[in-house]
Amino acid sequence: MSYALHQHRAPVQSAPDDFINLKSYRFPGRSNVITVYRDYAGGLPFDIADYEMLFQDPATRELIRSARTIGCFYIESPGMRSLIKRLGVDTFELLVAASSIIRPGVAESGMMQEFILRHQDPGRRKYLVPEMEKILGETYGVMIYQEDVIKVVHHIAGMGLDEADLLRRAMSGKMRSPSAMLKLEQRYYESCASRGLNRTVAEELWRQIKSFAGYAFCKSHSASFALLSYQVAYLKAHYPAEFMASVLSNSGGYYTPAVYVQEAKRMGVKVLLPCVNASEYEYTGSDGVIRIGLMAVKNLSVQTARCITDERSANGYFLSLLDFLRRTHTGYETTKLLITCGAMDSLGETRRTLLRLLDVYIHHRRVMDDPAGDLFAHETLQLEREVRTPFDFTIEEKCLAEHEIFDYMVTLHPLEFFPLVINDRSVVQAKDLVNMHNRRVKMAGWFMASKRIKTSKGDIMKFLSLEDLTGTFEAVLFPKVYERYAVKTLSMGPYVIEGRVDSLMGNNIIVDKLEVLPAMHIKAAQQWDSAEKQYTDNEKITEEEVNLVGKLGAEKLLYAYAG
Repeated sequence: MSYALHQHRAPVQSAPDDFINLKSYRFPGRSNVITVYRDYAGGLPFDIADYEMLFQDPATRELIRSARTIGCFYIESPGMRSLIKRLGVDTFELLVAASSIIRPGVAESGMMQEFILRHQDPGRRKYLVPEMEKILGETYGVMIYQEDVIKVVHHIAGMGLDEADLLRRAMSGKMRSPSAMLKLEQRYYESCASRGLNRTVAEELWRQIKSFAGYAFCKSHSASFALLSYQVAYLKAHYPAEFMASVLSNSGGYYTPAVYVQEAKRMGVKVLLPCVNASEYEYTGSDGVIRIGLMAVKNLSVQTARCITDERSANGYFLSLLDFLRRTHTGYETTKLLITCGAMDSLGETRRTLLRLLDVYIHHRRVMDDPAGDLFAHETLQLEREVRTPFDFTIEEKCLAEHEIFDYMVTLHPLEFFPLVINDRSVVQAKDLVNMHNRRVKMAGWFMASKRIKTSKGDIMKFLSLEDLTGTFEAVLFPKVYERYAVKTLSMGPYVIEGRVDSLMGNNIIVDKLEVLPAMHIKAAQQWDSAEKQYTDNEKITEEEVNLVGKLGAEKLLYAYAG
């Protein structure tokens, strides 16, 4: 059965293959649909359209209040997560307001900051005219919705409802009209004067109204966004593997897939490499485990990926590399890609062995086409035995392959290659920032996202969203600091920053010093074979390989690799 999020309280039925289909869930800038699903023999244990249940669910409210909303519709950006923390959002009504005040119109007018201050301190809830308390009491006297403008210009300025709605349309979205706004401004001041409204008060009200030309929401729009945010937050809180797998299948939202993989890990979800014997085309998740889908493998065509999954479904698991090649007829480069990224680890051979066997099979195509008719089958079997090696890729090689093929690492976080930094006791972790307001800290982080903005004076500053192994934080570079470090902020990192903590604004660090760690810092780490925990060189040629060459002889070696 399906639940579309815009439907109302669809009845829960029992079926062997129940799933949730968020048919109308689209991330910002994305047109494809996200599907979150899970099989339940006894039917779905919840109704996604039971709004009272959603709004009262403790886990969902805590997830939103603590701004652990990466992956959640509309409330995952650094700015929105910071706003949620500052407001302490734990109700649907407050999330509706937050969804509107983050919009450019309210934010640029300064009324977002005023709303926050009035929310935190009831003593600041003052009104320009007494009548505003009655019509804007819910928002502490701050105009944050388009409806608020209609209320103010009608009840306070005395304009007619038709004129008020015309003003709303003139300043909103695609209907914005500077010429219409100018005429309505004149009419507004005439109406204020006829009502005896103080000119200073009228000008301040118009300043706030005019700022809405930067796009503000009507309340119903903001409420619909907040409702969807609550619904997906519920899924993230209770079904993290299923939810994050669907976010990744949707190619993410505000962030790159790398960020969502690390977010899943921070939530305790285990992320497994793609596998020809286990992966579907898309990412899948259940019981706290995400399996990367074949769609993540760069340069693997949809047709080939579907061929692999369809063949597996029809005729069972692939038992060996030769079995895989015979049944799927996948080409050399594609198969090499699958081996290199770990998608064939389930075949029971090391990746080095699989790559050697691939060379043998490709250059002995008769083995794949008609093994019974291969006159040299015994030589092929001998080569199969002789090219096998117990030596696998090093951890560094695996991570490099993952980064090149998926655009992110799974086996390790990039920061783990810099142990001297992350194990430095002077380096503060993101999870500890909440209790360090106004203190000077040193932190290490990997790039997530960035945003440059122009200040009111026309100067350029930058926000860097960074992550360590414990959480995320924002590095704020004001114009003078950004001028010094602008070039360095083009890197993925890892960054080492120093500055003052502003936890009242979220996990923000007001940066005064920034460095990007050079490659020399990972030289020591690269010498470790992490599988054996022994200090060795990452040798290009092993003793075992030297012995193998001598054993095969020049003729067989040439035949094996050149055909």
